Amino acid sequence: MTVFNSSFQTPLTDTAAPNALAGAVTAMRVIDPTEGEETALLEVDDPTNVQLDWQLTGVSTPVVGGTWLVELFIDDVDGVGATSGSLGASGPIGITGGVSPLTFTHTFNIPANRVGVGLYQLSATINHSPVGNPNQLSEMIGFAQSLPIKFTTTVVETN
Repeated sequence: MTVFNSSFQTPLTDTAAPNALAGAVTAMRVIDPTEGEETALLEVDDPTNVQLDWQLTGVSTPVVGGTWLVELFIDDVDGVGATSGSLGASGPIGITGGVSPLTFTHTFNIPANRVGVGLYQLSATINHSPVGNPNQLSEMIGFAQSLPIKFTTTVVETN
C-alpha cells in the first residue's frame, strides 16, 4: 500500500530557491510481518509493521543536520473502531548531511491486540529538530496518510 496523501515542507519551500532543499514522503507501507507482505487487511491478534520512507533533495543536503522525530497516529473511519491517537513515536533519528538524495526510513512495530476491530486510517508526522528536542522544532515537517486499513478477528478456515 503506497501513500494516499502526503506533504513535506522545508525552510526553503516558499523561497525563490525551492530546489535548494526539498522533501518528500516516498512510501508508507502497512506490512503483516507474520506473512511478510503489504496488506490492507490485518488480524487484531497479529503484530503489524508500518514502514515510512522519506527523502531530502537539493544542493543544501550536505549541510543538513539535527534529528527527525517521527510519530504514527490512528483514527477510526467507520465510527466503530475503538482505537485512536498515537500508536508510537520514534526516538531521535540522527541526520548526517550528504549528497542528494538523503533517504530515511523508520518502521513502527505495533504489537498484537494493540488495535481493535474496525476500519482505520493511519497518519504519520515527520518533525525536524536541530537539537533533538520535541519542544524545539524547525520549519521542516512532513505528513503522510494511508489508505483505509481494516483490522478484523481471526477466522478459522475449515475444509
